[in-house]
Amino acid sequence: MIWELWIARAVHKDDASDIPPAKYPLIHQAVLAMCDARDGATDGLLENPTTCRFDPGALACTNGDGPSCLTPAQVEAARAIYTPAVNPRTHQEIYPALQPGSELGWAGLAGPQPAGEALELFKYVVVNDEQWDYRALAFDTAVASTEKAAGGVLNASDANLKPYFDRGGKLLLYHGWNDQLVAPLSSVQYYDRVIKTTGRAQSTSSVRLFMMPGMTHCAGGEGPSAFDKVAVMEQWVEHGQAPDRIVASHSTDGRVDRTRPLCPYPQVASYKGTGSVDEGSNFVCKAR
Repeated sequence: MIWELWIARAVHKDDASDIPPAKYPLIHQAVLAMCDARDGATDGLLENPTTCRFDPGALACTNGDGPSCLTPAQVEAARAIYTPAVNPRTHQEIYPALQPGSELGWAGLAGPQPAGEALELFKYVVVNDEQWDYRALAFDTAVASTEKAAGGVLNASDANLKPYFDRGGKLLLYHGWNDQLVAPLSSVQYYDRVIKTTGRAQSTSSVRLFMMPGMTHCAGGEGPSAFDKVAVMEQWVEHGQAPDRIVASHSTDGRVDRTRPLCPYPQVASYKGTGSVDEGSNFVCKAR
């Protein structure tokens, strides 16, 4: 919730900081032009966006505003969207950033109004003031005040899953790299904490994380996002077959037009170099 207001503050610092939705495709195409081919397949998807060092300054206007460039204020706002929310005093990260590739969905958090759930949390739970202005949020104290007011009720961040794993529980995690509402690296960070807390030997047989290129929030987007989650869990729980590769599909107008293997983090799908990039059989899972 703090991070959602971090983005709102960045794009509403002043009127000049607003990035019109008409410019989202401009930024998105610039990201793809720079980083798409780095994973071996020019397919409109970034297998590992964290390796993409795109700077919105590359689109800076040279002569006033225009539909094919970003003003200085818009450049800074876009940079903030790609930057984790941090405590300005301690420089400790509060929450990770949206990833390159997510630009087409920025209206969700960078639109005309701040995210409603974040505003309501602070107005009615943390600050208890219906007239509270999100521009007054102090990021150096926000975490402590929010934890005190709502952490015990709302947080679901405990990484000690050992009791669950000891009972034979299995956990399938998946997250779209193009998620525009929940930062994808939050799932990566949680997965890493689970591994560290419960021990790698037990965790690797009990939890799998699959990061999904091109998928937006929970489903949809330019990448393959549909797969049978129940079938995966049945094989894992009932037959002991942990998922080492899951084939996902993308459809347009009800017709499957692309498949791609999902690989257990930190592996990524690597193009073999021949055949259609829309056929999952032409990709193998490799260490990134």
